[in-house]
Order: sequence, then C-alpha cells, then structure tokens
Amino acid sequence: MAFQKDFLFFSTIDHQSVRRYFSRILATAITLAFPVHAETLGGLDFSGSGFLTLGAGKMLGGSATTPANYNCPCFISDFAQGGVYDGRGGVQWKPDSKMGLQGTVAVQDTGLSFTAQAVVRSTPSAGVDFEWAYASYKLTDNTTIQLGRKRLPMFYYSDVQDIGFALPWTHLPSQVYGWEVVNYNGINLLHQTNFGEWSATLNLLAGSENQKDSGYWKIYSGKQNQTDVKWGNIVGGDVTLSSGPYEARLVYIQSNTKRQSVNGVWNPALKAYAVTTDPYLLGQVTQQKIYGAAFNVDKDSWLARSEFLFIDHPGATFQDFAQMLGLGRRFGSWQVMTTVSRYYAKATNGGDPLAQEAHIDRAITVRYDLTPTSDVKVQFDSQKDQSGPRWATRFGDARLLTFTYDQVF
Repeated sequence: MAFQKDFLFFSTIDHQSVRRYFSRILATAITLAFPVHAETLGGLDFSGSGFLTLGAGKMLGGSATTPANYNCPCFISDFAQGGVYDGRGGVQWKPDSKMGLQGTVAVQDTGLSFTAQAVVRSTPSAGVDFEWAYASYKLTDNTTIQLGRKRLPMFYYSDVQDIGFALPWTHLPSQVYGWEVVNYNGINLLHQTNFGEWSATLNLLAGSENQKDSGYWKIYSGKQNQTDVKWGNIVGGDVTLSSGPYEARLVYIQSNTKRQSVNGVWNPALKAYAVTTDPYLLGQVTQQKIYGAAFNVDKDSWLARSEFLFIDHPGATFQDFAQMLGLGRRFGSWQVMTTVSRYYAKATNGGDPLAQEAHIDRAITVRYDLTPTSDVKVQFDSQKDQSGPRWATRFGDARLLTFTYDQVF
C-alpha cells in the first residue's frame, strides 16, 4: 500500500526526467562500488552504508516576483546546492531528492582507516559530490587525528545534513542552514572524554575550501551566474556536551573569504555593489568569524531542537544572525514537530539598514517510521519575507508542501 501511495504522489512528474534521474543514480552506485556489508580481506576491514531521499513538493502560494531570473513564489530548501522550489506549478522533485554511499576501509591492528562518502543530487549543481574523503588515525583510545575532506562543523546537523532519515524535517531549516560553503579540506583532531555523568567531544580543525560554480550564488545572482568561492586559513573547533537526554554544542570558526564571478553574469539588481566600499560585496579578500550554539533535549516522548548562529564580517557593512527553535512529540511510530526559523542581516559600519535581507519560516512536520531504517514525512512551510525595501533580491512570501521518503541501508 505504501508503494501505491508513493506512485500516485509522483504520477504528475515528468516520467522521462525521473527515469534519467534514477538511471544516473544507479550508474553512480555501480561506478563507486562501495561495499554495503562488512567484510574482511587481506588484513583490511571493509564496511559501507548508504542513504536515499525521494522528495517532492508543491508550491501552494506566495509572492509573484522574478528575483534573479526566478519565477516566484520561491522557497529555498538548500542554499549550498541551489535547491529551489519555484512557481512553475505542479509537483517538483529535484530540490530535495538525493542518494549517498559511504565506505570505510580499516587496516587491522593499526588504528588507520580511510573513509569516503559520495552524494548524487538533481539540483542545479547536479552530479557526484565527494563530501567526505579522509584518513583517520587513532592516537589513543580517546583521540583521533583526521586528514582530508570533511563537512565543515558549522551546524549541529553538519555531518548528517544529507541523510534525511537522521533529520526531523523534510529539509533542514534554510534560515540557519543556508551558507555558501559546507565542506573543508584540511586536518582535525577529535578527542572524547567524560566528566562525571557528562560526556564531552572536542574537535579542532584547520584547512581551506575552493567551491567552484557555487549553487549559493546562483540563488542571489541568477541561474546562469558562475561564481567561485574561496575560504582560506580556516581554523576553529566545536565542543559537544551530553548527559542522558540533554545536549549542548558550541562552535567557533574563522577564515578568510573571497568570491569571484567567473562568467560575468550577475543579477542586474546587484549592480549597486559596484559603488559600494564594502570589501566583501566587492569580492575582495575579507575575514569572517562564525559563532554557533545548539541546545537539544530528547526526553521520553518529547524532543526540542534549538540552534543559533552569528557571523561577523570585520570591515564589512553587515552581520548575519540566524535562529531556529523546534518542539516535537512522538506517538509510537508517529512524530509531530513545529519549527520556527529566522535569518536577518544587520547593517554595520555605515551600511544601509533598509537594504538588508530577512525572512522567517514556520513549519509543521509529520513523520511516520515505516521500518527501523525508513520513514515518510510531510511538511508545510509558511515563509515571510521581512527584508528591507531596498534589499536587491526579494524572493517574497511562500507556502510550500513537501513529501519525502527516507531510507538508510
């Protein structure tokens, strides 16, 4: 019966596009050839896993605008990958659908292992992205050093942000999880310890990231824009404290940042940047400092999620603020959750307070666990644009209904 319902829900989608999409997923899985079962061969332990999200959404209403060549009302479900539901009508399946495979090879009796994770998507940055590709070495039972490509731990859900089954939503609250870079290449030191009834995890990192053809900047600068983003001299860390149902997390990251429009195609509404003195808006090398905090509770049948982010741009004319609060309750295999998330920019150093971006989203999510490794979710989002009257890229208000089927294997 679940399959019949899923089939009816997807029946309005262009079937040739669906076949091409799943053919690409299958080809990717075969090419990557990650093992999905634990095996041992020649002193090497092989293990692997995977995850899948089939998503669909329908825009129910909102503001009729055309920012950055988008036909709105629009709802941005994934800033980093350029995932946008727009006002084209009908059911849209590309913004939230994805599949990932992960494999680990451990060298027996050495403490050395190698991990890789690849994700295939159907957003404008469609293709195979290697989100993880790193080596780990256990220095002690509680301390591990890692080298390679990993998720940048800006957020509580950074490590699992593509794994729909691990999330209480159909898509992460984009008011918080909406930034141009989500990975880094470098080194990190991970240490775990205990303080009485509390366990603590400390992670220190350093590295850099070069993001080609950023999906984030296609949202602000137009679908045809190709912007490269560089984050250099990334240093920082995060600490997580947990005891029973309670958990707290703090993060600090700083870096240099620069963006460059490669093909010169830019949203005409942003031409005012040409006369600004803000080094960030002019594409010059600037510094940023990222502060984050999360406080969560998962007790009995109740769960609460909260996350706060502040980004300072020394010398620029604005600062970024983002917050998210969510409260949910489980009823057997069912879970109901309500979430409020908000982003706003604050003018500083002579910036125009009427030209700042701001929006708030209120969401209701219903989840049903089909099996211990799969679920279905339905979510309604109501987003309000609170940007200043002189903000260049106004996507306006939006009301969106989304459905996902999530599985891990």
